[in-house]
Amino acid sequence: MLKRFMNHKSVVPYVLLFPFIFFFLVFRLWPIVWSFFISFTEYFGNGYKFIGLDNYRELISDRVFWIATKNTFYFVGVYNVIMISCALVLAVIVKSPKIRGRNIYRSVYFMPMAMMLPVVAIVFDMIFARNIGFISVIYSMFGEEFTARWFSDVDLAMWGIIIMRVWRGMGYYCAYFLAGLSGIPNEVYEAAQIDGAGVVRTFFRITLPLLKPMLMFVIIMSTILSFEIFDEPWILTQGGPANSTLTLQIYLYQTSFLDGNLSKGSAVAYIMTLFMMVFSIIYVRGLSEKNSSKSSKG
Repeated sequence: MLKRFMNHKSVVPYVLLFPFIFFFLVFRLWPIVWSFFISFTEYFGNGYKFIGLDNYRELISDRVFWIATKNTFYFVGVYNVIMISCALVLAVIVKSPKIRGRNIYRSVYFMPMAMMLPVVAIVFDMIFARNIGFISVIYSMFGEEFTARWFSDVDLAMWGIIIMRVWRGMGYYCAYFLAGLSGIPNEVYEAAQIDGAGVVRTFFRITLPLLKPMLMFVIIMSTILSFEIFDEPWILTQGGPANSTLTLQIYLYQTSFLDGNLSKGSAVAYIMTLFMMVFSIIYVRGLSEKNSSKSSKG
């Protein structure tokens, strides 16, 4: 009976899907639902008390939370502008037929992403070291003294993290742009060359418009991932100095695990989710409106 039931064609797909459905419900969906629920409670570990929106009200009145929010938005804006611009330009250069050994360059540019993050953080900490760092040595070659302490300076610490993150992630997003560039027909570039279009005009009139779907994907994905920045500032500065590199993820970690307030930490997580959803909706709608207006004009 059981054997005949298992051999039935309509049952087999569900049997094969069961492990995925089980793990998804237990380890994905249930934590999301539970964390959303306890964000409205005062959670004690072995019990809870429903307190409504008190955790969210406490966050709104918390000055440190707004410092973390400001730092996160600052990082997301500056990092994405620099990283996406550099990755796009790098992809266009590598895709050029004038460049020899393009496959080697693609491998080299992707290597930083394969490196362990703690190793990268230690290397950059040494590069920016005051007396023994690489930049300090370069300065001394020209008779100058490198006095800046990047990761101990309130104004420079975040820029050091941005530089490190750009260096590490540029090759990764360059691979996406290379995939998008591969889908643009060579005939389009040949026609532009016959019409006398230069490199800059070809880039802005042909490459960029045809690459817009991939560009939109990269912007959304990069923004969501950069909103979740934690490892780099935590390893290098732990949110310091003076909360200048404190991000929402670090604030969430400190609130949830160091202070033991899982309810407030869950509220931080859902505020971050709201920020990312609002950005994605605004960006996608803005892009779709532009495309619809262009198609109507056409």
